[in-house]
Amino acid sequence: MPDIRLLVLDVDGTLIGQSGEPSPRVCSALAAAQRAGVQVSLCSGRSLASCVPIARSLGLNGPHVVFNGALVKDPDQTTAILRKPLPSSSLDYLIRRGREAGLCLELYTEDTHFVEREWQESRLHAISIHVTYEFTSFDRFFGRHDVIKAQIITANDQARAATRQLAGELTGQLAFSIAIPMAPCENMECVNVVDRSVSKGAAVRALIEHFGLRREQVAGAGDALNDLPMFEEVGLRIAMGNADDRLKAIADRICPDVDQDGLAVAVEEMLG
Repeated sequence: MPDIRLLVLDVDGTLIGQSGEPSPRVCSALAAAQRAGVQVSLCSGRSLASCVPIARSLGLNGPHVVFNGALVKDPDQTTAILRKPLPSSSLDYLIRRGREAGLCLELYTEDTHFVEREWQESRLHAISIHVTYEFTSFDRFFGRHDVIKAQIITANDQARAATRQLAGELTGQLAFSIAIPMAPCENMECVNVVDRSVSKGAAVRALIEHFGLRREQVAGAGDALNDLPMFEEVGLRIAMGNADDRLKAIADRICPDVDQDGLAVAVEEMLG
């Protein structure tokens, strides 16, 4: 087993399963990793506001990758390692077309996120990730440069088709990727929308450079397609038992399902 100095972890479906919290065994394994000198950083499509309480509960200090790679930041520092907001012209188009298509669109700044009306999709997703949102007219976001991520939550085939069409219209400007949220968001999809240059891979690369590490000193664990770019940047690829088959195909280690303490099994093995 290589000498791992940095472990980057996806959250939903990797660190957290249906219970909504890391299991006691996972908490214990990550504590052991930190005692062994391994820096543990979250790597999620979630917002910073959603990830910070998780990190605090696990004693994870230092920077984390959030907003699907659009922000790499230590919550205890004022400056970011990497920050890529949405281009204002693309954001303006997204708002207009999202309204026309009747899509549940959310806009995220570093501090909070916003919706225009009470969507059931947003309410359930907020419960899932333990955050609150604010209501406002998206007219106030036209021309702005502080929206780090947008998100479309789809709950039916019509919304999914409209989102695919919108993604096609914005090809070359914005990157769209799908994440599957935890309960109580069954049968929904969270479509992360970020600047076209953003990915978990580019963010992890910035994180590795920040710590002055080599690729072979870094491990990454994930389950969804938005974790593929992260896998391309790490030396040890850990796919969850519940992971997409495309991650499993390139993984160095396939561990048990998230709800079977798969992450703890992988970390314990990594530590020997």
